[in-house]
Amino acid sequence: MRTKTLASAGAAGLALGLLAAAPAQAGDKAHQAEGDRDFRVTTTKDTADHDLHDGTCADAQGACSLRAAVQQANASGGGTVVLAKKAAYALTLHGEDDAGATGDLDVSSAVTIEGNGATVDARGEHRVFDVLAGGWLRLNHVTVTGGAALGEGLPASGGGVRNAGVLEVERSTITGNQATRAGGGIEASAGSTTTINRSTLSHNSTGAGPGNGGGLHLTGAGTVHVSRSIVTGNTAAAEGGGLWNSGAGTMTVERSTISRNTASGDEATMGGGGLFQDAGAGTLTVTRSQVTDNVADGAAGSGGGILNDQGTVVVERSVITGNSSMRAGGGIEANVGTTTLSRTELNRNTTGAAPGNGGGLHLTGAGTVTIERSRVTGNAAANEGGGLWNSETGTMTVSRTDIRRNTAPVGPNVYQDGAGTGFTIDGRTVAPGDGS
Repeated sequence: MRTKTLASAGAAGLALGLLAAAPAQAGDKAHQAEGDRDFRVTTTKDTADHDLHDGTCADAQGACSLRAAVQQANASGGGTVVLAKKAAYALTLHGEDDAGATGDLDVSSAVTIEGNGATVDARGEHRVFDVLAGGWLRLNHVTVTGGAALGEGLPASGGGVRNAGVLEVERSTITGNQATRAGGGIEASAGSTTTINRSTLSHNSTGAGPGNGGGLHLTGAGTVHVSRSIVTGNTAAAEGGGLWNSGAGTMTVERSTISRNTASGDEATMGGGGLFQDAGAGTLTVTRSQVTDNVADGAAGSGGGILNDQGTVVVERSVITGNSSMRAGGGIEANVGTTTLSRTELNRNTTGAAPGNGGGLHLTGAGTVTIERSRVTGNAAANEGGGLWNSETGTMTVSRTDIRRNTAPVGPNVYQDGAGTGFTIDGRTVAPGDGS
């Protein structure tokens, strides 16, 4: 078990601009690899390529299958695999290798899947795609489903996709995948780069070993960027129902919606129904996004919307609303670390009664929280600090922020624990037990 220590702003200042025009993507390198070729899939059967040295996508019957096309793209130093419009491809050749002949589709070169609305389904037997170190996979307009990363250890991560190289997901859906360990939808390994744009991660799940990152999990010092996407209905047995960032990772979420995800860890440092930042030098930045209706439902689960466990979290021009937790931090739980909110709405978040502190935001231990030009309204705690709760050893600074209509038996709007003096609102020190 890990041991952890646990004003006024105008509406114009909180404008989110969620529907602004998309920036140009720089992910077209997958199309530009030397020797890049098109492989048009002509059958929905799952068959291996007959001869990897002839440069032709053809199984023993002369048809070009999805598997054979990926194999030939790898062998050719890069290629684009074109699927039939709205076709369904089931991966029925079971087994495990790194050549893509059986089991998941291994990617070792620069491969683009032009999905045309097609679906690739592993039917719960194995994961769908495995991007090997040095590989580059771009998924465009395709659904990845039915993937399962089973067993023990690292191989049991990444039900839909495991990425040890470069992964770009564009206008695609990763849904209904599972992993025993982590990354029900996507596992991003150390050293990898993952970009999710205008896509959906939905209804993916993890088991309990340890059970982190229902939608996506980043291990080690990788980079994840989620833009204009939806992360919804994912579940994690412990931490990060939607997205989980490592203590060495860099994760950016912009103009996206993180909703109705669940994390079910029972410990006080577990939860993060929507988003989870692990301990270390990792940074999670959320900008112009909505984190809504997520749940940390473990016995002492914390951080219904976001849990920052001794890392760095920055939330800008976003809305954190309707989230709930059993223990503390209905909207956000900050366990030590550094947490910053700017021009953000924190509203209608709630805690249960275990013990039920910090309906909007709760700080555990000697961390730092800064809130500026924001709104903290309509949150509810079962015990203390309906809006904001600061620990005895914590430092919380609130400036030019509207704090009102929050409810709790003690400290309906703000609460300073113990004899701490580190809670200031527009320069005014909040006294211990302040129920203002």
